[in-house]
Amino acid sequence: MSRQKVIFIAQNQPLNNHIQLSQRIAGASERADRQAHRFPDLNLSHMQAQVHENTRASLLFLEGRYMDLLDLMNYVRAGCRPVEITPDNVTRHYSLAYTVTLNGIYMHQYLTAHGYDPIIIQNYATGNLEKLLQESPLAVCISSNFILMNDIEIMAEKIKHLAPQVAVIAGGMLVKKAMHAGENLTEGTLKFLSTFHKKVDAFVVEAKGEQTLVKLLNAFENGDDLSNVPNLAHFDEKGRVLFTARLEEEIHMDRTAIDWHKIPKTYLRHTLPVNSSRGCYYRCRFCTYHWLFPKVHYRSLEVLRRELKAINNLGFIKHVRFTDDNFTARSDRIKAVLHMMIHEKFSFAWSSFARASALTPELVKLMKQSGCEFVDLGLESGSQTILDNMDKRLSCEQSFEAIRLLNDNGIISRGSFIIGYPGETHDTFLETIDFINESGLPYYQPYLFYYTANTLVHEERQALKLRGLGLSWAHETMDSVEASRLLMQMIELIPESFTDGQSYVEEIYKVLRGEGYARKEIKELFRLKRQLQLTLRERPSAGPSVRAKDPILNWAPLQKMGGLIR
Repeated sequence: MSRQKVIFIAQNQPLNNHIQLSQRIAGASERADRQAHRFPDLNLSHMQAQVHENTRASLLFLEGRYMDLLDLMNYVRAGCRPVEITPDNVTRHYSLAYTVTLNGIYMHQYLTAHGYDPIIIQNYATGNLEKLLQESPLAVCISSNFILMNDIEIMAEKIKHLAPQVAVIAGGMLVKKAMHAGENLTEGTLKFLSTFHKKVDAFVVEAKGEQTLVKLLNAFENGDDLSNVPNLAHFDEKGRVLFTARLEEEIHMDRTAIDWHKIPKTYLRHTLPVNSSRGCYYRCRFCTYHWLFPKVHYRSLEVLRRELKAINNLGFIKHVRFTDDNFTARSDRIKAVLHMMIHEKFSFAWSSFARASALTPELVKLMKQSGCEFVDLGLESGSQTILDNMDKRLSCEQSFEAIRLLNDNGIISRGSFIIGYPGETHDTFLETIDFINESGLPYYQPYLFYYTANTLVHEERQALKLRGLGLSWAHETMDSVEASRLLMQMIELIPESFTDGQSYVEEIYKVLRGEGYARKEIKELFRLKRQLQLTLRERPSAGPSVRAKDPILNWAPLQKMGGLIR
């Protein structure tokens, strides 16, 4: 008996970042409009519009389009002309659209083991969905780990137009967050979900979800009633949302290890993701992760060793990205992992998330010896007041020392910072600016505080006078409009640490390292982009309409950038 084909869409990294930004803004605006009636004192729609205006002002626009560093490099290399990236030419340009995520790789392995013939679309923007649908798959599965709800609706509508008989399934972390409340969802959210009727056949409402997915595929294959499959949201004939019983899936980390030699090489890249643990011990009050994965699970050292050896034996892997939420959480385990990596003498470099308070001189030395070259630090604030409000269990001194240790050992770091958390004032914001400037942090990633009911801070909402949702909120000391104004100022106030708008610094860093750029060259490219952005900000009349004939494009930073770009 032949295996049923199942298409799995792992992510949607658009070829055009400007379009992606516009879609994100539109999606956030629609959500604010949809929920505005719940907060009549805030005028969510107006707040969201102002937040977007400030967000756009913090980004680089040339020739009417938003550009991250990779876009700018393509632009300069093309003689200061916009570059249209397509699925056919994406490998000839700098782009994040050609990266891979672990969810697609893992689901290929999992579905194969459970009797299906999976076809992985690593990136919806570069995959030929129309052609693949001609192979008559049983279902198309869309992961919301890296895809927004509005994107899911657009994809599902296209799939049903091209192949009405194919089941469309959506799942992942965003779906879990959006639908966890089940029958207790607000009327507005239920009305929004009803727009997916006849587009999405079922949603998997489980943070892990692979076990539920196989049960669901079996039900579609056999024509069984979906009401018997746990962890689902689906529709009746009238379009009403129905929820099935909840059954938490078990995690067996050793079973999630990837047999890399069995993965088709067309799915692989020079950088590969590895997950050695899931969950986080900490309970930061802004974070939803403890709610999604309340327990911490680890892969055994021997299984991890085998997986890393398999990657190394592929012969072309330059970098491994550990996707653990907190790779350094347990001192004894991380030291054992690093000693193992040193002993095996792997040829690849690696990067991970790390907790600043865990980074001791001994540990950082082991990280360097084992090949670490980039670490993401969840620093969140340079104000001890805000860190305490967050229950971050971290001191500014610990963060400062962690950055020093990493710098001294030649490991690049990027710190994430939340702007506008309850208690934030202009003074605490300036403490964060001072911290970044004085610590020697090479890169930073600022985020506007995002308010959701799935966080612990929601329990304090009355005491904090916290109301609103998403990026449209207000509390006792600030609202999201003011916070977005402060975030907009960061590029001016921070001269020697760099960020890149809507794109993740570490992703751009990995792409450029894979292309052979030295660390100093990458930092210089970020520096030149910042200088260009500040110059354009001083000339608002030139901004979006600036053209190649404008003298600014003969300015020294762009000429220097042209000399660096390969």
